[in-house]
Amino acid sequence: MQASLRLFQNSCKNNSFSFVFLNPAQLRSLSNALTQKIESPFRYIDRILSELTADFSVISHEMLGNRPALVHAIARRAVKHHGFEHIVVVGYTRLQSSYHVSAFKQWFFRDRKKLREDIAVLKNYDLSWRKFSALERSLLALALVGKDRSWHANYKKFAAGCTALSPQMTLASNHIPTKQNPYMLLEDFFRLSGFECRDDLSAFDVRKNISFHPAVVHTLSSHFSSLGPRLSCFPGPHEGNRWLFRVCKRLDDASVNLPRENDVFAQEFCESIVHYLDRRNYPANQDYCRLMSVNQSYFEPVNNVKEMTSADDLVRKAREIESKRNQKDIDDFLLLSENAFMNAARSEIIST
Repeated sequence: MQASLRLFQNSCKNNSFSFVFLNPAQLRSLSNALTQKIESPFRYIDRILSELTADFSVISHEMLGNRPALVHAIARRAVKHHGFEHIVVVGYTRLQSSYHVSAFKQWFFRDRKKLREDIAVLKNYDLSWRKFSALERSLLALALVGKDRSWHANYKKFAAGCTALSPQMTLASNHIPTKQNPYMLLEDFFRLSGFECRDDLSAFDVRKNISFHPAVVHTLSSHFSSLGPRLSCFPGPHEGNRWLFRVCKRLDDASVNLPRENDVFAQEFCESIVHYLDRRNYPANQDYCRLMSVNQSYFEPVNNVKEMTSADDLVRKAREIESKRNQKDIDDFLLLSENAFMNAARSEIIST
């Protein structure tokens, strides 16, 4: 969505539209200041809002989706202190399992604290954490002890904030497009927000976030999981993304020798956990859909996966997989992945 909005803004030749991607550190600071009731925390937001001179302006960051109080504070500031006539809060949701997998592949795979917490969960169940990929550990920990994101609870809070500023603030939401439920995201956003645009928007329809190469994910998750108290030079969450993507580009070269992930970590275990999470969240997701008039079919669990009805079923499945996997095969896979990553990383370092 943000990439689409940026492309659209760059194509606008008049002052009809503007887009700002907010600074996450500044948002965290503002959120903390509001929680602690610190006076005058709005300097950054005031500067952003004062610079928005277009007829229709969008400010965005994914962090806002989990902070209804912060969104309400920014909206109130825009209306009361900067003269904005109307605020529309538009949010997009996805299956909780999909959200978690995406977060893992962007941040959690290099988050030392999160990796340690996942390992601790497996140890509590007497499971050998080295027999599972970091993604399997992350999903299993979420299923066993984690707290699911509740879109229904979030949007009830968003709605309450909108009521306090009604009629100058309204709320809209939808699920993200998928292969099963496709639509043009930017067109839908403009429809929900009330921006009239007769342009062909297909050129601005960015369908997928750039993802990190599997060798990067496996190597860094293994590295940070085994690091203990030692320091690391490799980038953690929200760090060094551009450098990592340049390493990924080198790994995509056809000459790089890479092992096959499915030979050691078959996808069916992750699929079983995902299905369990989707079923667990379905009742609350139905409530969200009714609240926000969203198509419920997007959140319906698929029926082509062997059903895991309880956490005990997942643990039994994990023990079965643990007993079948060969540790040497896993170690060999990780070594090949690490060597490929290190070669690509070294080439990138010495090239600059």
